[in-house]
Amino acid sequence: MTQHVETQGSDAPEYRIGDCAEDRRYPVTSPDGAEAGHIYQWHRAWYAVPAGQPDSTRTKHPDREAAAAHLCQALTSGIPSVAPAAAEPVTIPYLRGLKPTPSNITNAARALARLAELAWEPLEGYPGADNRWRMRCFCGWTGTRWWSHLRGRNKDNTPRPENRHEGCIPMTRHAETIARLYTPSPTCTCSPADSAGPHPTTPDAAADLLKSVARARKSADHQELNRLVILLLGPCPAASARAQALRDVAERRKS
Repeated sequence: MTQHVETQGSDAPEYRIGDCAEDRRYPVTSPDGAEAGHIYQWHRAWYAVPAGQPDSTRTKHPDREAAAAHLCQALTSGIPSVAPAAAEPVTIPYLRGLKPTPSNITNAARALARLAELAWEPLEGYPGADNRWRMRCFCGWTGTRWWSHLRGRNKDNTPRPENRHEGCIPMTRHAETIARLYTPSPTCTCSPADSAGPHPTTPDAAADLLKSVARARKSADHQELNRLVILLLGPCPAASARAQALRDVAERRKS
């Protein structure tokens, strides 16, 4: 159902916010149906992108009403609605919109390992805990889930909701289905054809790769950076052991 919102003030135009699309964008139109652009949320802020413009022209707003109003105000008044185009961000494997910092890599490794343990297939890179993550269930359903819900809360490792999603196979079959699809390993068993090298499963190996990531970032060697991130986050039967190794490295830094 399309939502209608009217902004306050005599000079403020009306606008309409459409239903959320699969890519988590909300289309915005003026009262006469003219396309104004789209808005979306990223890490608690809202961004407005004019119609026909790339995301690099986005403008930041405190809430979705302000973002939608900005687009329609620009559309009806003729005021330029775009910010100067920013440089296209470098795409990093398995990270959606996040920089390959040690913290982001460690959090992503933990999240990807947990998805493997629960037999969820990620359909995009790790977006952080505060953004919806598109994934596929073992029954074929696709949709978005919050990582913060899947990891459990307050030391309770039970994902929420326990029934995964509406229309999934019966909960009584979940455990056997996951066991059939996921067989954990303490060490990397991937063949050279499957990856760019053995995935790290010890703190020392993980720490060495993180140092190499820092050097690749500093030298802007994007090809090498991507190779290293794939080793740290790519699919592997030892994903859980790798995530623990990275967490151990993080604990070392704190001590």
